[in-house]
Amino acid sequence: MVLDKKVTMFDRDEEGKLLPREVPLVVDEDDKDQIKFKGESVVIIPLMRGELKKMFADALKEDDEKDVDGEIIRNNCVNPSYKGDDIKFIRGPFANAIVNTILFESGLDVKKPRKKALEDKEDEFSKN
Repeated sequence: MVLDKKVTMFDRDEEGKLLPREVPLVVDEDDKDQIKFKGESVVIIPLMRGELKKMFADALKEDDEKDVDGEIIRNNCVNPSYKGDDIKFIRGPFANAIVNTILFESGLDVKKPRKKALEDKEDEFSKN
């Protein structure tokens, strides 16, 4: 059977914009500061591979350091929503968890072991 193209793509609205979705927060269970966020969820918009590559390319071109993590959170985390200087005041462990969640849910490489994140996701689905 030939793979259906629709199942390989992220959901979009009538205008072609990616739809936000609520997902479990990916936490590093070895990080005592992140573990307290286990069981929480966030609403994200998936990050496309090309967008991520462009962010890193732009960061390399600029003289000052660009906050790629902050840009990912600002552009792809819908709820909670962070705008402007909010990014400067997010606690580090939570910012890491949000970025890892967005990358994981977008199918991009993350530092967190995928096996554990997949197990958590399977547990979540089995409850429903």
